[in-house]
Amino acid sequence: MLTSLLRTVVPALWGSLIGWTIGLLPVLEPHRVALLEYGTPLSAVVAAVLIGAWYAFWRWLEPRLPDWLTRAVLGSARTPNYGAKHLLMSPVSDLSVQDTRKRSKK
Repeated sequence: MLTSLLRTVVPALWGSLIGWTIGLLPVLEPHRVALLEYGTPLSAVVAAVLIGAWYAFWRWLEPRLPDWLTRAVLGSARTPNYGAKHLLMSPVSDLSVQDTRKRSKK
């Protein structure tokens, strides 16, 4: 579970840092007032797009990277492994339970 948390939080921090840095660019200064008029919803959408783009790019590049760089940009060099947990939590239908009982009586 720690791996999945790291691989969620670290790319989000990188994407947020990139968004903040882009906001400091002098080129955007004349447009700052117009961008601020759109308010918080636009900034949230832009942040989400930047974080998603950051994560998608590095996931695409991940097989070609050394482990230390993957840890720096994605939080962990391992992909999350949930094992068979999803199979254990899946609902059991009544039909499969009845079939098992019939087989055990034979």
